Order: sequence, then structure tokens, then C-alpha cells
Amino acid sequence: MEEFNTLEKVIKLFEEQNCICKENNYFVLMKNYRKYSGVVSGMEYPFLALLINQTEDGIGFFYIVQSKFSLKVELNNSVVNKGSFTFLKNEFIESIEVKKFALLNKKCKSVIIKTKDRKKYYLYAKLDDDTLPYQKENFSKFIEKYSN
Repeated sequence: MEEFNTLEKVIKLFEEQNCICKENNYFVLMKNYRKYSGVVSGMEYPFLALLINQTEDGIGFFYIVQSKFSLKVELNNSVVNKGSFTFLKNEFIESIEVKKFALLNKKCKSVIIKTKDRKKYYLYAKLDDDTLPYQKENFSKFIEKYSN
């Protein structure tokens, strides 16, 4: 988690991929394990979370993966897979939905990103995460843009 625990480190990661635009919005989305099951799903979506930079041109992201085997899923034991950088241009994104994660949970939001190649990313994020100082402000901007 040391690689993405400050905004400065996150900006540096995206600068290395030339993924800095006029508008940049950095935050982390966790994989919603309730929506993924089976070996095939694990191979197609091999990540714990996504480190996002939402720009005016699209969404750039890195996979965040666990650094060691653990039955407990948490960001504290994770690293950025620097070889996984992907950029989804706006034209390639079919839709983005942000809605309630659970009926009684007001601290998390569900995010579904659908691409034109029929991939679906089922994700969620905490509105405020003490371990990620940039999360609250930036994820709030994303919610504002895509909430139903």
C-alpha cells in the first residue's frame, strides 16, 4: 500500500504512464467479490482493487493486487501491478453507474463500469478511507458525475 498511500505517489505512477491530463481525479475502487465467482472470473479480473485516474479523455487504471497470500482481503497487504496499466477511452465506455452499495450502508457506493466489448467491472468504494487521504474528495467528484 506504500505505493499509493499519498496523492504525490499516485500522481507519479500515472505520470510514468503519460496519463496526466487537464482534469485528473484519483481514487481507489475495490473489487466486489459478491459479483465475481469461479476461476474464469478470477483470471479475467485478477485484481483486488483498481487505482483510478479519471480524466476528460477516459479512465486510466492500475490493478492493485495482494502482495502475499492472505484469506483476508484488505488494501494494507497490497501493491500496484505496474504492468497492468489500462486506459479506457470515453468512446469505449458504454456506461458507468454509481448507486447504493447496500440498503443500510451509507459509507460505501457500488460502481459498475460497462465497456463496449461487454466487460463489466463490479466495484465498490468507501466514501471516506483514512488510509487514502485523497479518496474522499476525489471519489465524491466521481459520485457527483455518475450517480443516478
